[in-house]
Amino acid sequence: MFTKKILPLAVAAGLTAGAATTASAEDAISANVTLASDYVWRGVSQTNEDAAIQGGFDYGHDSGFYIGTWASNVNFGGGLDGGSTEIDVYGGWAGDVSDNVGFDVGFIYYGYQSDTDLDFLELQAAINFFDATLGFNYTDEFGEDGPENLYIHAEYSRSFNDFVALDLHLGYTKTDEDDFWGGEDDTYYDWLVGLTFSTPAGVDLGIAYTDTDIEGTLKELGEARAVFSISKAF
Repeated sequence: MFTKKILPLAVAAGLTAGAATTASAEDAISANVTLASDYVWRGVSQTNEDAAIQGGFDYGHDSGFYIGTWASNVNFGGGLDGGSTEIDVYGGWAGDVSDNVGFDVGFIYYGYQSDTDLDFLELQAAINFFDATLGFNYTDEFGEDGPENLYIHAEYSRSFNDFVALDLHLGYTKTDEDDFWGGEDDTYYDWLVGLTFSTPAGVDLGIAYTDTDIEGTLKELGEARAVFSISKAF
């Protein structure tokens, strides 16, 4: 459970995504499916470095309000019973302040098929300006009886043409409990560099390099790695 999603990047659909953090402000229903070599959330593998199949549904109203759900297989390993499935529900309101500035406020509820109560609710807010995003996620209980957790993140996404896009991400996690991440750490950074290739068939191919500075218990699951994905939106 030591990871979740929040990147509004194309590559995030197969790496760190899950619940979308920026919804299209139009009256429409959409769906997505992804096959990824790993499910990485905030720099840490959620599938014990194994492959993941993921998908979700979204509804966006032309007023800017949206709601959706997303699911993935998970495997936390290390004796932590997170079950085999994560199912998230999210919603919020997104809109434009000007032609180059937008906002998104909402929530993400992370649910797990598990005998242990690992579920938790995050509040999230982000501002988009030109090709960049700055945002934060906050929960007062990170899992059952868990600590407060704040996640601050910045992204930059640039499309070179209709077929290739670059995604950059930097995140900072602050947990209100000493040694929560192992190695006496209550904070850590994660970062990502990714490329997304769009095909004429509407299938997106992603490759990303992701890493963290985590030490201790989660060091192996947070080590540098390349993640590959193939995704399709409907």
